[in-house]
Amino acid sequence: MNYQALLSKITGFVKTKTYKRFIAAGITIVSGLLIGLLASYYYDLPPLSELENYRPSLASRILDENGELIAQLFVEQRTLVPLARIPDRLKKTILLIEDEGFYSHLGISPLSMLRAFLVNILHGRVEQGGSTITQQLAKNLFLTQERTLSRKIKEVILSFKIEYRYTKDEILEMYLNQINMGSGAYGVEVAARTYFGKHVEDLNLPECALLAGLPRAPNKYSPYNNPKKAKQRRDRILDRLLKKKHITKLEAAAAKHLPIEIHKIEQKTAPYFVEYVRQQLEETYGTNVIYKGGLLVYTSLNLKLQDIAQKVVAASLEEAEKKIALENGIPVENIHDAEFRKNMPLQASFIAIDPKTGYIKAMVGGRDFSESQFNRATQAKRQPGSCFKPFVYTAAIDNGFTAADIIVDAPININDGNDGQVWKPENYEKKFFGPTTLRKALSLSRNVVALKLLMKVGASSAAAYANKIGIKSQLQKNLSLAFGTSEVTLMELVSAFSTFPNYGVKVSPLAVIAVKDSMGKLLEENQTHAQDVLKPETAYVVTSMMESVINEGTAGRIRADGITFNCAGKTGTTDNQTDVWFVGFTSDLAAGCWVGFDDRRSLGKWITSANTPVPMWAAFMKELYKEKPPEPFVKPANIAIVRIDPDTGLLWTNKCKRWIDEVFISGTEPAVKCNRHN
Repeated sequence: MNYQALLSKITGFVKTKTYKRFIAAGITIVSGLLIGLLASYYYDLPPLSELENYRPSLASRILDENGELIAQLFVEQRTLVPLARIPDRLKKTILLIEDEGFYSHLGISPLSMLRAFLVNILHGRVEQGGSTITQQLAKNLFLTQERTLSRKIKEVILSFKIEYRYTKDEILEMYLNQINMGSGAYGVEVAARTYFGKHVEDLNLPECALLAGLPRAPNKYSPYNNPKKAKQRRDRILDRLLKKKHITKLEAAAAKHLPIEIHKIEQKTAPYFVEYVRQQLEETYGTNVIYKGGLLVYTSLNLKLQDIAQKVVAASLEEAEKKIALENGIPVENIHDAEFRKNMPLQASFIAIDPKTGYIKAMVGGRDFSESQFNRATQAKRQPGSCFKPFVYTAAIDNGFTAADIIVDAPININDGNDGQVWKPENYEKKFFGPTTLRKALSLSRNVVALKLLMKVGASSAAAYANKIGIKSQLQKNLSLAFGTSEVTLMELVSAFSTFPNYGVKVSPLAVIAVKDSMGKLLEENQTHAQDVLKPETAYVVTSMMESVINEGTAGRIRADGITFNCAGKTGTTDNQTDVWFVGFTSDLAAGCWVGFDDRRSLGKWITSANTPVPMWAAFMKELYKEKPPEPFVKPANIAIVRIDPDTGLLWTNKCKRWIDEVFISGTEPAVKCNRHN
């Protein structure tokens, strides 16, 4: 090909009138398209009057059973402050970092956009943003966060409109009051309170530098999420201030030397319960409605009971940690520096339910919601240990056994059909106690008797009763079921135990009672869901047997702590002291507590169900009923009370050394007199 000739022809064509008309037409067409495109974007934009009428999204309010506010759910927590209240040092620092030419540009900065583009290309990621403060305001209030050309064009047009309508100070004030500062804080006033526990006007130099670094990446530079990166970012901003001669070398050095002392995020009232409710609301209404729609949510929680629960959990954990420290030779004053405390601290959970309504009155899912949002009351599945035994005894009582029946507490060998090994179950005390009534066996938590009873009623039957009463988790239908080896949640246990004081009527746990929209229209109303699952007489007999756990058994600490009113319950401790439990109830409230490590480490020999969850439960109940005790358990009509010899379970005679008045379902009481003492 003759390239010289081709070039000559092209040169000749460029000089012709046809080419010039072609170019002119092209420019006209492109200009028209561009103007049309910009016009379409312009008329598609929201009017700026919306900015004047702008209000934050409506928060949804969560109320307790008495109408008291528990919490609010919102996207943006904001407190508006005038520009005059915001210190000049903070304003200048934010302008230096976010938009140095703010007071000189008309809404956009082409040089900043080009510089950011080149820096991002160089680093292969978004390292800098080229948006001015006006552009950020336009985007945050009117547009989405998507990174598209159309959104950028709209952002630029809006920025020009905002600059035309408002003064620079007005734009800066709006920006500083709405910018996302991380940790749920929007605006510099809420950020100052969230991170430092002070008003914005009281911030010092290093605090201003830290806040100025947050808008670029609120989560990345949050001192809660990443204190190391937060300090690095703060110090780089101090260097920038020094370079621009806004501060002196001495000021920069002194500010860098100061550690970041953040104000701990305030522990919200009933945070685990609020999150439990929020998850239910989200399934029904979606995130957008619950955070912006202004729902009014009526719940079952009682703030008085919740406050008691949170206090007793905190106090019990403190006492338990002292025991662990002493066991490991750690001085009490050094607990917070101990490995067991720093890496994965001791946890606890607590829940209280009204047995008649199923209303969840109190819920504690862990020691600190700001550190761990995992709800150990509803989500953690752990082995309940001996807390499961009442379900085995329920299956027995409902099928003809009585509290006075005798089972011999003696060694038993069980062959494992899989590998030929012999299982030799034993009691907690490593002893055997001979003939034992079912009441005494349950009150003292005798493992061998529970196992032999399970063998009589059948593991499948015991599991079926547990599921019927309120345990939803899958249960292994084997002999180890007697020792509570199938994992359950605390919520399941407390819900199931609440069937006993409710005379065999199972009521499903309920948190959300009603929901209204922002205009007061009723959206949902939830009724108590009740189901007869046990004969009232069976529930009463098992309740009576669990009263003995407190009166003369493994939970005797409750009486020692001064509680005299009628109550019942069961302790639970798993192998290797991994989990310790107590679940108990009065006639009008069922409550349970668990203590353990998340990684299932042993609690050590000094932490037992009797000395940690039992006193926790006792402290809660003692405070709750300090003015008026609960009503006693009411005996159903078909219950007979018969005086028997406690050693034989037979009818008492005047030759017997001791006696008790035992409860029986009518028709199951003994007919034979005791002859041991003849």
